Amino acid sequence: MNKFCFVIATALLLISCSKEADFKIVGTTPDIKNGTNVFLQKIDENNRLANVDTTVIKEGKFNFDPDQVSSPEMLILSFENLQGNIIIIAENQEINIEAFKDSLYTSKIKGGAENDFFKVYYDDVVNSNKEKQKLQQDGAMAMQRGDTAKVAVIRNEFDAINDADKRRRVSLIKEHPSEFVSVIILSDLVGTRIIEADEADSLFNSLDQDLQNADKGVKLKEMIAQLKASETASAQAEIGNKAPEFTAPTPEGTQLSLNEAMGDKYTIIDFWASWCKPCREENPNVVSVYKKYHNKGLNIISVSLDRAEAKEKWLTAIENDQMNWFHVSNLMEWQDPVARKYGVTAIPATYLLDENGIIIEKNLRGADLTAKMQELFGEI
Repeated sequence: MNKFCFVIATALLLISCSKEADFKIVGTTPDIKNGTNVFLQKIDENNRLANVDTTVIKEGKFNFDPDQVSSPEMLILSFENLQGNIIIIAENQEINIEAFKDSLYTSKIKGGAENDFFKVYYDDVVNSNKEKQKLQQDGAMAMQRGDTAKVAVIRNEFDAINDADKRRRVSLIKEHPSEFVSVIILSDLVGTRIIEADEADSLFNSLDQDLQNADKGVKLKEMIAQLKASETASAQAEIGNKAPEFTAPTPEGTQLSLNEAMGDKYTIIDFWASWCKPCREENPNVVSVYKKYHNKGLNIISVSLDRAEAKEKWLTAIENDQMNWFHVSNLMEWQDPVARKYGVTAIPATYLLDENGIIIEKNLRGADLTAKMQELFGEI
């Protein structure tokens, strides 16, 4: 009898373990119409969505029965003709989803400790982004009014939100060193440059070895190495240092060096791209400054972070925005060697050089750029 009970108990344990190890996605939806395709996707090595499987909504339900995963990974659910998606963490157990048509990001996800942890992080990001979006709107209105004092206050508030975000998310990583979502959180901190490389490296080394060795862990280590290189480059392109020399292709295909583009008195190195809305919004102000001070000794060399397939858009933007000065680009977007030499991680980015090529100011825009030019050329 005892032996029989032991056999039954063992069998039940095996059935239970088998059930827990079965990765399934079971979905319902109250408002997405039947016949809609649902796509299960992952992020490939090029940071693009790659399709893993497809199913169809029937009677308000959908499901996937993928292969088991050797370790947790991020997957994305997308729906035909609907904006947004649902992010899940694949674990070897059943994941239940209730999907909402008009707000996919609020869909309910149940199943797995990693998904519970991810929801904590995801909700934190959503709430923080709402605050930042409101500040950005307020800042844009203040800039339109020319209220520089208000703009300064908003920038400080924005920085305070980023600092608070960083503290909370670093705490989450420290509290969960064995969970895959910590790799996602740290990757986001590194990718948005909210954290410095040394601190990121320390946090990475505090994670479980399995996480460090996983595919996303290896990519994170590479990101941290790139961040270190960027910080080193940025330090070399600080105010008071000589601007790093560079040579890059012009729109005509010839090579142009910084030295050849230097103005008699001052030079602006302008990092931008045709796809960058803030850059395009700033261009009229830069054009105004150039027209006023070019004959007095100012030159500008713009370095575009456009892509090779967008070369025509780059050239069209130059013409449409009337940027009648020097232009270069390797057409490699964020991998542009000039941008990496200067540690540029956001655009627009500008460097103001004196006649000796020494950086005397950085990232002057709008009224600040105009005021600095007036000061330098003795108009105040």
